[in-house]
Amino acid sequence: PCSPIETKDELGTDLEFLNSSPQPARIQEFKVRPCQLLRCLPLRLTMSAKYCSGVQRSLPFFEEQTVSRQRLPTNTTTHMHPVHRWFNFIAGFSPEYVEGVCAKERVGTGDLLLDPFAGCGTAPLVAIHNGLSAVGFEPHPMFFRICQAKLAPPVLPEHIARIGVVLQSGLTRPCAIEKLAPAQRAFLTQLFSRDALEALLGAREAFRAHDLIDDHLAFLVLSKVVEKSSHSQTDGIYKAPTTRKTAIAPASACDSIIREIQRDLAVAPKRASSARAGIIQGSSESMKQVETASVSLIVTSPPYLNNFDYAEMTRMLLYFWDFADSWSSITDRVRAKLVVNTTTALKGHKGYKEQEDYRARLPKTVLAQLEPIVEELRRERAVRAGKKEYDFLVYPYFAQMLTILEECSRTLRPAAPIRMMVADAALYGIHIPTPQILCGMLTLIGFEQAECSLVRSRGHRWTLEKRQGSQTGLGEYEVKARRAGVA
Repeated sequence: PCSPIETKDELGTDLEFLNSSPQPARIQEFKVRPCQLLRCLPLRLTMSAKYCSGVQRSLPFFEEQTVSRQRLPTNTTTHMHPVHRWFNFIAGFSPEYVEGVCAKERVGTGDLLLDPFAGCGTAPLVAIHNGLSAVGFEPHPMFFRICQAKLAPPVLPEHIARIGVVLQSGLTRPCAIEKLAPAQRAFLTQLFSRDALEALLGAREAFRAHDLIDDHLAFLVLSKVVEKSSHSQTDGIYKAPTTRKTAIAPASACDSIIREIQRDLAVAPKRASSARAGIIQGSSESMKQVETASVSLIVTSPPYLNNFDYAEMTRMLLYFWDFADSWSSITDRVRAKLVVNTTTALKGHKGYKEQEDYRARLPKTVLAQLEPIVEELRRERAVRAGKKEYDFLVYPYFAQMLTILEECSRTLRPAAPIRMMVADAALYGIHIPTPQILCGMLTLIGFEQAECSLVRSRGHRWTLEKRQGSQTGLGEYEVKARRAGVA
């Protein structure tokens, strides 16, 4: 027994087990000094508690840190965490959220975490730093490589130094932009000065010449240099060629990124020998690589049904790395592999037969919720100038999500939990309660204790002012449940 830790709980009740009080009060903010955690927690929970308290491993003197509940479903704390901060993306939850879930569920060595939407690798990375093994699925080619770089076994200092030397050497040997495909050249020359772009292409070719083109960490480093060297700001979620920001010279950007990685590698905790991580490039609609009933915990955040185009959000790097050479090839090579959540990804999904096939996969109770939404979206499209085909998104999105949730159920151990961060949406101002529908789906396929709770309010629209808002306030929700059975 130990005296209660003074806590103000970030996750509502998720960290109440830290107190010895039998009936802890529901509290709104979590704040705790690491020394208290280290003194009071069982050894197997210590590492999780360090992150849960908001302590960054790069902080040498264990300063007290606080992370608000509203920041848990965002990426706004990523810059404080070694390795996580090597590459960030606007869509994603915080390491603190995953740490809190791991601590609450008391998972540790020998357990396996699954993230069906791995993104930049936040959940798997937290898992292996806490002694768990992890597996993730990521169909987007750029994010897959970023994940691989972050989750790879620690690299030798000589290797990261070599990446820096080769990159800097390549910057001094520019590659003519005329070698780019027309669509690549037309887009990228809006985002960079000619000198910067040709230097960056020279670095890419230097990686090719020195057998680093397939090295995931080299890929991450140069991708980050490309981001920093662009003079175009991200407006909302997409690169805006006409909106300027300060561009950092590629050589300076390279120096700062290499130094950051070197510092992080020096302070990162030693990974448990039992912790393994693997990222599979592909859709989580089929997770046959994961054994049935082998997963102890799922933590994930699926794409939101808000018409945000993840391929367009990453077009700069897709073109730079030659993953695609035109708008149509982005659709065929990237969008076609993702869950359908944007009208730019409707190729092969909006025909009558395809729509009926998706409808046939959905339970009647789910269809009863979706049909009025689809009909209202269809009526709005008929009178709107943009004629956005939002009505064609609904059935594919929820049919694909149902398949993924069924695969999650198959892979989970009996009584094991699933946690999802997901948001509702307003397309043409019509509210779509995605979290509540997904929560209901979990119950329909046999999960128990399914709950849906608001974590962060977002007002009445998502990010872009030009989007029409909803009369219902929007937000990000945590959906959680447990697979049926006895642990």
